[in-house]
Amino acid sequence: MRSLILMLLLGNIGLYAYFNRALYLPAPASQQLVEIQPEKVVVLNPSQIAALTKKVVVAPPALILDQIVTTCYEWGVFTGANQTRAEQAIKALGLKFTVKPQSSSQAKRFWVYRQPLPNAEAAQAKVLELKALGVQDLFVVQEPKWRFAISFGVFEDEQLATKLLNDLKAKGVKNVTKSIRNQGKDAASFKIVDLTESNLQAVEKLQPDFPEATLNEVACVN
Repeated sequence: MRSLILMLLLGNIGLYAYFNRALYLPAPASQQLVEIQPEKVVVLNPSQIAALTKKVVVAPPALILDQIVTTCYEWGVFTGANQTRAEQAIKALGLKFTVKPQSSSQAKRFWVYRQPLPNAEAAQAKVLELKALGVQDLFVVQEPKWRFAISFGVFEDEQLATKLLNDLKAKGVKNVTKSIRNQGKDAASFKIVDLTESNLQAVEKLQPDFPEATLNEVACVN
């Protein structure tokens, strides 16, 4: 009898809790409906829809840099047949340039070099020997008249050429010479414009063919 009364009591408590659960459980979050405002609805015409769906093509980063980042350089000085050869080399690379005439005094350059070696093997062996002495700025000349000579630098200022000559001798470099280049008439240099990094590297590779010339960055203004 007592068990029956207890069961009825528990059942009543359960029913009471079920029908009054809103008093004990948190109310669900209310959702606010956004009222549609017809006056703000815009109907797009076909051309506007096409503009929204038009794909945008983005160039690869390397291509963007190659097209935008450009510089200008002056390459020279050249005289005689070398001027013609240099101009042909620039045209072969498809570069834009202007010719800048130079007076005899402007064209004078001082060249520090070692006399030509017998062949390419001897020149390469000498390069390795010089680098072992700590000389890094050099290249083997390919110009026919001076083929297999080793060039250390070309200078407009004779004092700079003399300093390099003395520095090389102090490092133990033998048979190094300083002489005047480009003292002839009808001298000129070339101002090459809109050079990209790859174009610049292509011009630098021409250096062994024109040991009398230097390549210097200049302002791109006229």
